[in-house]
Amino acid sequence: MIRRLPHLPLLFALVTPLTACATAPAATEATYIFGSCPHKPIWPEAAVREKRQGSVELAFEIDADNTVLDAKVKASSGHPDLDEAARSSLAKCKFKAATRKGMPVRDWAHVTYRWTHD
Repeated sequence: MIRRLPHLPLLFALVTPLTACATAPAATEATYIFGSCPHKPIWPEAAVREKRQGSVELAFEIDADNTVLDAKVKASSGHPDLDEAARSSLAKCKFKAATRKGMPVRDWAHVTYRWTHD
């Protein structure tokens, strides 16, 4: 006589989707690697004299090989010289490419830089 295990089909149904989810590669965003810059952005002399400060939102186009292809100001600090100093300096930093289906792809990384006096 063959005995049938009633819980076996249910167990298989629960395990299959969990396994499929665990092996599917996730998509990731392009990111700035903190501490990777050769140096901090240099304060423009006029901004120091006038004690200007602010935050600039930047976007960096990162290729699949982690290189910076483009750098843009998305939201200005209100001071073009501070914006440009941050953009040109942070473009020399290291970034990690975004991934889709486990493969690196070209995408944009977003960074906010804050100019403040201590």
